[in-house]
Amino acid sequence: MVSRHVLHELVDSLPETEIATAERLLMMISKEPIGPEFADSIRRGLAQAEAGETVVCRDYAEMVEKLLD
Repeated sequence: MVSRHVLHELVDSLPETEIATAERLLMMISKEPIGPEFADSIRRGLAQAEAGETVVCRDYAEMVEKLLD
């Protein structure tokens, strides 16, 4: 189970160039309930990031499409 402490550590470890993206994502999920599909896509994205994989997206719609594939 992820704790607030772990989340704080993750945020603290982000490169400066990713802070704005993380803020937008956290703002979005704090306002809307996360359904199972979206939660699974977040888990896949975290696993990809931990494995050193990256996905380049031009906009939010493309990001959602790639993550939900």
